[in-house]
Amino acid sequence: MKLICTPLTGEAMFLLDLNACPNDQMERVLLTSIEHQQLLKSGIYEEINDSLKKIIDDYEDEHINTSEELTEMLRILKKNSLPENPELLEKIIHLTQLAIDRKTGVFFYF
Repeated sequence: MKLICTPLTGEAMFLLDLNACPNDQMERVLLTSIEHQQLLKSGIYEEINDSLKKIIDDYEDEHINTSEELTEMLRILKKNSLPENPELLEKIIHLTQLAIDRKTGVFFYF
């Protein structure tokens, strides 16, 4: 199972780094294999990777946690579409906006 999550506080972000963040201290999206493939095929990961010099793929953990990077990621997400699963894209947009508002980050555990 692939996980995309946003810690709700700075302390939760620290605990996440230690693999000790309680579920009630983060919002998360657990991706099925199909959902992960939909995102891969959409080119969204690739565009985020190219723009932010990140490596979001099948075998990497990655995080986006600066205000500038989160704002750019939000811009990329909002200009793209995922016709086969628009609800999934909305969930990731929500996580990104939450990270901006809470001054935390979006974490990808693949």
